Amino acid sequence: MTSTVESLSSVKKKISFEIPAERVSAEIEKVFGQIQKRAAIKGFRKGKVPRSLVEQNYRSMMESDVLKNLFDETYFKALADHKIFPVSHPHIESDEVKRGEALKYSATVEVFPEIDVKDYKGLEVKRERFVSDVAPVEARLNEMREGMAELKPLEEGKCAETGNFVVIDFVGSIDGIPFEGGTAESYQLELGSGRFIPGFEDQLVGAKAGEQRTVEVTFPEEYGNKDLAGKVASFAVTVKEVKVKELPELDDEFAMQFGEFETLEQLKAKLAELHEDQETARIKADVQDRIVKALIGKNEIEVPSTLVERQLQMMLSNMKNRLAQQRLSLEMMGMDDESFKTHYRDSAESQVKGSLLLEAVAKKEGITVDDPDVEAKLRAMAEEAGQDFDRVKDFYEQNHNAKENLVAHLNEEKVLGYLLENAVVTEVAKDEL
Repeated sequence: MTSTVESLSSVKKKISFEIPAERVSAEIEKVFGQIQKRAAIKGFRKGKVPRSLVEQNYRSMMESDVLKNLFDETYFKALADHKIFPVSHPHIESDEVKRGEALKYSATVEVFPEIDVKDYKGLEVKRERFVSDVAPVEARLNEMREGMAELKPLEEGKCAETGNFVVIDFVGSIDGIPFEGGTAESYQLELGSGRFIPGFEDQLVGAKAGEQRTVEVTFPEEYGNKDLAGKVASFAVTVKEVKVKELPELDDEFAMQFGEFETLEQLKAKLAELHEDQETARIKADVQDRIVKALIGKNEIEVPSTLVERQLQMMLSNMKNRLAQQRLSLEMMGMDDESFKTHYRDSAESQVKGSLLLEAVAKKEGITVDDPDVEAKLRAMAEEAGQDFDRVKDFYEQNHNAKENLVAHLNEEKVLGYLLENAVVTEVAKDEL
């Protein structure tokens, strides 16, 4: 057997094979012999079918088996001989298998690019300057206050206003015929929330408990249900209750309801601390993303499409999981698998490029992750999750993939830290990024 390698690109290689005629003939004979032992043709007992009939009826099976056997015998040996480390399954092209003739076939695979990373010191990036701001703290306090709000019946005789809640029964119809999904009982709706079709909530402003109203609306042309899109609908609505939201006072008593605080000022201080931590983490992630983009800008490389597809699949799975947690789906967002991949392909390719370049920097600078690094990270994770360190450590020791991913993440963090230490970083305001 002889094999030669042709580089089709920096990430694609074609391995061409030629297997001598005598080896091909021997394999054909062996495979036909194996087939003959289990061949079943009407009129003959199993294993007693004449060889001529076996060769006549089982040629395609023979060719498939011969190709598989010769592939297993030659392909993996060639990978070792030529020091090729594929990241994809091979694409096989083969001549017809014939007795007395040499067999030529080729295997095309994608490989990691050979990267000589350069100009990774002195990268110029902008970093957002953290600015303390009371607005997010006030916004969070208001969210907490809303969460502690109580709904109480509106005073008798008063009319519903925007911001009030109504409890309603309704039946929706088009041309007098009720439609699926247009009926509900004791549905609680906040007027002005925009949860219903435009115009529906507005027509209930001024209603009183016990009142019946007819609400007419037109479904938007882009409405998700095509059977309803653009059509005029009429809703028979019974207002059963009108409720007003009462918010608690923002005082020390309010703060005490959250456990560890004795005063409102202590609660505000904690919220400010949490906000600063979140903003610091966001700014760090942003500048890391910028340093990777700057690195790619200095080292444009070709990446295997197989790795891009894997990254896209991981991004797709993560997106579906996040949506599922919110009881949503990709379809509800107006996308499917293919449109998602089309939209995010450039992002996935950039992420693959970044990972390969960071790995190249790590090799060039001898940046590694050792056991103390892993242990320190596990201790931090255990503390943050409020779990026993030994239990967390045992989990990663027993799950090879999880530990491998953790080490890869720590290595990237180290490389990013190295790049930022050696970068020209300019702090700017958020609107100057």
